[in-house]
Parts: sequence; C-alpha cells; structure tokens
Amino acid sequence: MNPEIKAAYSAALRWLTLREYCEVELLRKLSVHGFDEIAAESAVEQLKDYGCVSDARYAEAFFRYRLKKGEAPWMIAEKARQKGVDEEVLQQALDTVNEVYDAKEACLTLLRKRDATCKRRHDAKMWQRQARYLRNKGFDAATMMDALNGEDEG
Repeated sequence: MNPEIKAAYSAALRWLTLREYCEVELLRKLSVHGFDEIAAESAVEQLKDYGCVSDARYAEAFFRYRLKKGEAPWMIAEKARQKGVDEEVLQQALDTVNEVYDAKEACLTLLRKRDATCKRRHDAKMWQRQARYLRNKGFDAATMMDALNGEDEG
C-alpha cells in the first residue's frame, strides 16, 4: 500500500473511532488535512469495503441524535443532505423515522422540558418565545399551535 494512502487510511480510521462519518464528509476531512484526492478516495474505499464507513449507519445515527435534541425529521434530513449523505440512503432513513414519529408529542415533550409550569398560558412573551423555539426546531405552524394551546398536558 502506498505510504500516502496508508497515512490517509490511518487518519480516517482514527476519526471513525470517535464517531460515524458519511463518505463525503470523510473525504472532505481528509482533503482539509492535506491528503491528495487519490489517496483519500482509496482510503475511504478500503474502509467502505471493510464496513467501517456506511452512509446508512451514519444517517441512522444522525437521525437518532438529532431527534433526541427535538428537531423535526425534515430538518434533520436537510442537515444530513448538507453533510453529503446519499439521497437514497437518506430517504430510507427518513421513511423509517416517519413511520413512528409523532410531531405533536415531540412538541409537547420539548415544551414540558422548557416550560414545565406552563407559564406560556399566562404570559404572551413566554408563549412567543416557545413558538420561536419550536419553529427553529422545524415544526409546522399547525403542530406548534396545537401543542402550545393544547389542554392535554401537565
């Protein structure tokens, strides 16, 4: 194995021990660290052959992490697209999430964490702050209104 490819392989493997990377993201990182394109591609290809790099596994981990942070699936998918995840793999992950995802329940969970005493019901400024927070997490207006004005919580 070429020494440049071996160095790129070692660097990529070291990074993969810390967290998952998609193929494109790993190629970018190798490029930023000064590895030439041929060495980076060879190293990533070998890692793919060994099963160390998988866009599907990355997409699954990315969705799981972002869902825990309270983001809406469409927003997570857009962020994954920007990272370079393959569109077909991304669509499969999105379909899997959408089968079990309940947007209103996700909104209510976020609201329970941020406004456990339901101050938003008596304070317009607090209500607006919570609405902005939910909007920034990617929720649509109807789901937000339903959750913010809902009577079925705490």
